[in-house]
Amino acid sequence: MSVVSLTFGLLYAMPSQAQELSLYGGTSRANAPSESTYSWGFTYLQPLDAYNALSFSWINEGHYTDHHPDGFALQYWRRIWLFNDRLALAGGLGAYNFFDTTASDEGKRYADVHGWALIYSLSAAWYTRTPWFYQIRVNRINTFHSLNITNVMFGIGYQLGGTNHAGAIPDYLAQASGSRDELTVLAGKTEVNSLHSPGAFAKSVEYRHGFGSYVDATLTWLDEGSTSLSRRNGAATEIWLSRGFFNERLRLAVGAGPYVAIDTYQVAGGMNTEDKVSALVTMTASYQFARHWIVRGSWNRVLTGYNKDSDVFLAGVGYRSKPVAPARTMLGTTLFHKPLPRSQNL
Repeated sequence: MSVVSLTFGLLYAMPSQAQELSLYGGTSRANAPSESTYSWGFTYLQPLDAYNALSFSWINEGHYTDHHPDGFALQYWRRIWLFNDRLALAGGLGAYNFFDTTASDEGKRYADVHGWALIYSLSAAWYTRTPWFYQIRVNRINTFHSLNITNVMFGIGYQLGGTNHAGAIPDYLAQASGSRDELTVLAGKTEVNSLHSPGAFAKSVEYRHGFGSYVDATLTWLDEGSTSLSRRNGAATEIWLSRGFFNERLRLAVGAGPYVAIDTYQVAGGMNTEDKVSALVTMTASYQFARHWIVRGSWNRVLTGYNKDSDVFLAGVGYRSKPVAPARTMLGTTLFHKPLPRSQNL
């Protein structure tokens, strides 16, 4: 909740510049036990100018013996440019809010451990003459009291604000938007964050109201389904940082808020039903494919205080009250603008 709130405050205050969205995959190695596994993640990066940037990332550090860690990171980056601004070398430093499903030493089968760590990174990115770019990134995550992990990943990224990789020109693609209302029906899968990750069919109904260009609020009913560990459903409200691209057809958002649910779960000798208040953190993307109709995909992380964290992956169709301008191809050259010379922007 804290890292998401901090991200809201910092990114909301940033000027409109060329944002980047990247997806990574690679290998990860822990110190204790000393073993290797896979890793993957994604990053949203907001340049402050040609040389400084902030990023919000999610990193899955893989599955180790008795440890299944992942988490959210907020980092500051310093970049330098080489080869006529085609190659960017960068170093990043920040805070990492981790979630580690571990074997429990308190008589339980597992425990959901939450905490903070230091993350520092090095990256090299090669920018093409299109909005696409390629990147190699090395992350070091120091928890100080649990696993210390190094991951090496290769990624591909897309510049949402155009082809100016220096990030020094205005983002022509982020259009101002007034209030809007949405109603969306979604379905997907729940995975409980245990060492065996049992799953279930999940469904949801979401009402969303947009307050201008950057802030949304939602009221959601969420049914996580019935797994071998729990059966949970309830209502959540979230506040979102939201951003539109490509004439408002594509919107990306991250949100957080309280989740009040009825949870039936296993206890010694049977089942127990209680009302629980947890935290819900969600990342979502929507695309408006018709005058009022959208498709939406969401990833919800339920953060509990009683070792029943879960991931809920949902996709669905919704109705949006505010129409958008006629569509233009997302990858067409008409959407992108020639970069201004560096000397005119710094």
